[in-house]
Amino acid sequence: MKKTVPFQTMILVIWALIMCASTAFTLTSPKETVSPYYDTMKEAALLAQRAMQAVRQYKVDHGIPISEEDILDTGMLGDRYTSITTTVGVLEAKRTTFNPNWAAVIVNMFAEAGLKEGDQVGMVFSGSFPALNICAMAAAQTFGVDVCIMASVGASSYGANNVDFTFFDMAEYLFTQGILTNRIRYMSYGGADDVGLEFADEDKENILQRIENSGIEFIEEKDFHKNVRMRIDLFEKHLPDMKFFLNVGGSLVGMGSGLSAFSQSGYVKPGHIDVTGSSIPGVGLSKDFGLLEYYHASGIPVANLLNIKGIALEYGIEYDPVVMPPVGEGKTYYSVTYNLTIPYVTLVIFAGIMTFYCIHARKNSIEVNKNERNYILCGR
Repeated sequence: MKKTVPFQTMILVIWALIMCASTAFTLTSPKETVSPYYDTMKEAALLAQRAMQAVRQYKVDHGIPISEEDILDTGMLGDRYTSITTTVGVLEAKRTTFNPNWAAVIVNMFAEAGLKEGDQVGMVFSGSFPALNICAMAAAQTFGVDVCIMASVGASSYGANNVDFTFFDMAEYLFTQGILTNRIRYMSYGGADDVGLEFADEDKENILQRIENSGIEFIEEKDFHKNVRMRIDLFEKHLPDMKFFLNVGGSLVGMGSGLSAFSQSGYVKPGHIDVTGSSIPGVGLSKDFGLLEYYHASGIPVANLLNIKGIALEYGIEYDPVVMPPVGEGKTYYSVTYNLTIPYVTLVIFAGIMTFYCIHARKNSIEVNKNERNYILCGR
């Protein structure tokens, strides 16, 4: 007796084949489109590159050694441990941030948030990722946003932890040289309780003297909650209409304390917690919230540059490269789109097949019912 394939099975097989073919065609036909912000992204990356080169030259001119582990010879790598080192850092992650194309990534984030020239942006830096700090400042300068920057001295291992040339010193040098036009507005020690409890007293005094001589305002507040509230008030003073908040590194005031530390990295869309009418809301925020959580809850986009490996993967930045990637090239500057014509056609075919299947199944069901023993003619 010849076996036949059930009609339902045949329909499912046909549909599966169509779906496989459609998926394969779609995934093998990606199209790269140049970002509409390409020129701004590249300009920001070139500025960041110029700034990092100036930092390296300063170190050479002043006898500050370039680390042997700085395989890209950028001059941006600090020591494994100094008296202002706060936590353990990942060497490979630090080297990944030396790529000036990170400035293009930050421009991309500005664009994704819908920022325009003149919009107000708050930034908080630790000394852990000096190259990323420079990239953020270069991106802000190139994009033309109005920025208020707060930074801290402390740095994790391999960050800007040279006591004679902290990130504060780098930023001041770049500002005085006219390379970066945005200046840090507020400084703090960072580290334990944001007052550098673990730092050597002599180094703290020398660094504080340099900061005070610069005229930049210094924040020293051991009480965590008062510290965060003070910073929110200062940001509101300078940026009453903040449109974006960026945190680089793991500063206590930026991240929050303990279990309340902000856990997301990269660009984070606005939250949905209403804080209208209260500069320090008591409801909807963690007990020890930091600036990231506060501004996210306030309904503005935020970015947290901390999980370097994950963010690099998302934006097409090579992790721990052995050769410096060229500026203006790579996935960072492009968006990938797929031809959706085939999926749409597939949906139409699917609708047609399902309609035919339902009609056939209904007709077959009626024929079966007619042959049943207890079938009764309608109206009989």
